[in-house]
Amino acid sequence: MKDIDIGKEYIIPGPGYRSVRERASSVQHEEQEGSKFRHAKHKIECQDALEAAARAEGLPLDTSVHSQLRMLDEEHHKGKYHHGLNVLKPIRTTSKHQHPVDNAGLFSCMTFSWLTPLAHRAYKKGELFMDDVWSLSRHESSDVNCRRLERLWQEELKESGPDDASLRRVVWIFCRTRLIISIVCLMITQLAGFSGPAFVVKHLLEYTQQSESNLQYSLFLVFGIFMTEIVRSWSLALTWALNYRTGVRLRGAILTMAFKKILKLKNIKEKSLGELINVCSNDGQRMFEAAAVGSLLAGGPIVTILGMVYNVIILGPTGFLGSAVFILFYPAMMFVSRLTAYFRRKCVSTTDERVQKMNEVLNYIKFIKINS
Repeated sequence: MKDIDIGKEYIIPGPGYRSVRERASSVQHEEQEGSKFRHAKHKIECQDALEAAARAEGLPLDTSVHSQLRMLDEEHHKGKYHHGLNVLKPIRTTSKHQHPVDNAGLFSCMTFSWLTPLAHRAYKKGELFMDDVWSLSRHESSDVNCRRLERLWQEELKESGPDDASLRRVVWIFCRTRLIISIVCLMITQLAGFSGPAFVVKHLLEYTQQSESNLQYSLFLVFGIFMTEIVRSWSLALTWALNYRTGVRLRGAILTMAFKKILKLKNIKEKSLGELINVCSNDGQRMFEAAAVGSLLAGGPIVTILGMVYNVIILGPTGFLGSAVFILFYPAMMFVSRLTAYFRRKCVSTTDERVQKMNEVLNYIKFIKINS
């Protein structure tokens, strides 16, 4: 009582006041629950629409994507390249991953031996069904790769701003490590493919013209040819394995990002339906082809330099003539690619007109049926 100031007026909360506070807090709690329910419902509807659109396009969306994300988050603390470094092990006996390609070692990736159970199953049954094929690897999941691409895009927006942001640079960062490894494997392929005929086969032909025989030297030459072909074929197979998985990841990330953007649009404004279809089909396939075949361009200069040097050493100055013909094929290939791009643009415009005409026909048919 001594702490109460008599000169001030105090309001003593009675039962009615407490009930009013309880009713107000309950109403506020119900509003919060309602807003959470509406947000969750909207999120589920967006996810359902995205999943339906992605499955119609053929994207690898899996129902267990949330468990995949949790598993990836658990492995994130082990390092960014933890899974990639495990692939460099020559032989792996683990079976903790759902897809066999994630359990494969270096030799299994180069020889594609992880496909042996599937090939044996196809041989026994005579055909394969969807239940016989493994579900998609969680590292190729569209949601996982889309989250990574969106994170890189947001970082690009913060660094360069909306006006100077480049999707090309973001795509390069997205595929950079795997493409560099693919280029290194391709260089090994080119060197092995060049050194075998240029040096080992040359010495073998010179040995066949000699009258004296040397068993150890001949076995060494045969072993050299065998090893160069093994290195060439295995490194080339590893290059294609890396490129195709990179292309699948990039295509899934780009198309999922495009689907999310389309679902957020209230109207398409000046964009036509054919352009949206082009983004989700032709452009997605072009991104896949760029990631799958783009690294092979690095092998051209290597083959050109090695071929020119070898021709000049063997044939003399006339070797430059053959090398010049080889170099002239690059402008011809560039012209063919530009011509292909021109016809592709014409095809896109024709497809847009066809889709618009079909939409008009269907709308008129619907209008006639409604008013008949």
